[in-house]
Amino acid sequence: MFKKIITNILFLSILSNPKIAFAQASGLQNILEHIDSDNYLNGKQYSFLSPIVNDKDVVLLGESIHLTREFPLVRIGMIKYLNQNHDFNVIAMEGGAADYWAAQDILFSSEKNESDFTEALSAFPFIWNTPEVQELIVYQASTLQSENSLYITAYDVQQGIGQGTKNEKAFKLLAERLMLYSDPPQNFILEDWVAAMSPISNHCIKYEPSDYQKVVSAIDLFEEWVNTIVPEVKKQYPNIPHDTILKTMPKSFRASLTLCEDLGGFNMSRYKVVRDSIGFINTIDLIQSIPNNKMLIWGHLSHVYYDSQDNMISEYGEVKNLAIGPTVGERLKGALGSKVYTIIPFAESGSTILIYNDLNLDIGYSKIENSSKLGDLLSKVSEKDFFIDLRSPSLTAEDYPELFTKQPFALEGLKSDFKINYTSDMDGLIWIKKIGAPDWPLFKIILLSSLHYKTQIGLIMIFGLGWIIFSRIKKRRKNK
Repeated sequence: MFKKIITNILFLSILSNPKIAFAQASGLQNILEHIDSDNYLNGKQYSFLSPIVNDKDVVLLGESIHLTREFPLVRIGMIKYLNQNHDFNVIAMEGGAADYWAAQDILFSSEKNESDFTEALSAFPFIWNTPEVQELIVYQASTLQSENSLYITAYDVQQGIGQGTKNEKAFKLLAERLMLYSDPPQNFILEDWVAAMSPISNHCIKYEPSDYQKVVSAIDLFEEWVNTIVPEVKKQYPNIPHDTILKTMPKSFRASLTLCEDLGGFNMSRYKVVRDSIGFINTIDLIQSIPNNKMLIWGHLSHVYYDSQDNMISEYGEVKNLAIGPTVGERLKGALGSKVYTIIPFAESGSTILIYNDLNLDIGYSKIENSSKLGDLLSKVSEKDFFIDLRSPSLTAEDYPELFTKQPFALEGLKSDFKINYTSDMDGLIWIKKIGAPDWPLFKIILLSSLHYKTQIGLIMIFGLGWIIFSRIKKRRKNK
């Protein structure tokens, strides 16, 4: 308690003393690593990661805002470096194994042109169906004939949430791809199997407790089929863990069933916490299954950070007091300790399409909020984007209380009651000076940007229509 009081006193004195603030900025300049914002995808510039990740088995790459141009590109640049220099050959995303496995299988047998990359991207959720994230597919395709081929799968257990593989489509596409390797069991009927698996897709929206046994039987039948296919997949792709991931999928599907059964169907108030607890178990299984047991994980901050503050979102749509943790990142850190390293990018300024509430696709274009004391400090450190290793011995609570005390954080770029202790909740911080929206066509940005303001737009249109009608009536009366 006494130490906390002293830290707070030091914090206030630093804020009120410009000389100390200047010394803080100067000290950080000595340990930061600049990032070239004109070429985020240049993997070589991330060589500063080598001494940091030499003994790491899991590197989590988060994002504090979903829909940006910069956050995916800087992480893909890091993925390139980690893949080429540190044998991180598997990256696991949010989403479902069914979606990704089918999409990867199509990509591997394709001509690998731009349309093939777009099709592979359709397994990703809407928030990552952007030109920037497609660069990950482009890079993956370039590695497939190399010693360090990159493979994409899901650590998560949300089947059927891909932009192009929604609901039962993920299972239908998966079965159709498996049929190219081997005939299914005699009692396998595609339409019946897809219908049986459908309740565990797309956030358990269609799941009823009465579906449980039907799903169990469908997974058992799938596992029987998989056991006959795995050797053929291995034979066709000997240098890619395509067979290994396929072998883990029955377990992943059972995890999805556990999620839906535990929730009793769609239940947003508990969804995030239950999903992350089951996702953690699925992640550990994946790490233990893949060659060299090393993995990259891509997800939102709320899934990968360590949640030292036990955050709650007080209101999210119709949900009150939505718990955030324990997160997948927090659980991995507890299980694997120093073998885990989490990096999260943050923005100093900019505007993009922000997610106000993804339950009802409430998104809109807006300027991000950034009014924290840490933001004020980091904005003075450099005019360029940069990375800071928060495990650096040069960082102390006495010199940098903003990094060692809980700070307000604008979740998804919006004001919230979210709190973060940066040195407790992650290991590395990327500071991006200015962010922008994904490089979508203008009409798409305008359309998506209008969703949050649909009520206001509707009122304006009603008022405008009313004014036109009133003007015409007035004109007619005048002409009489």
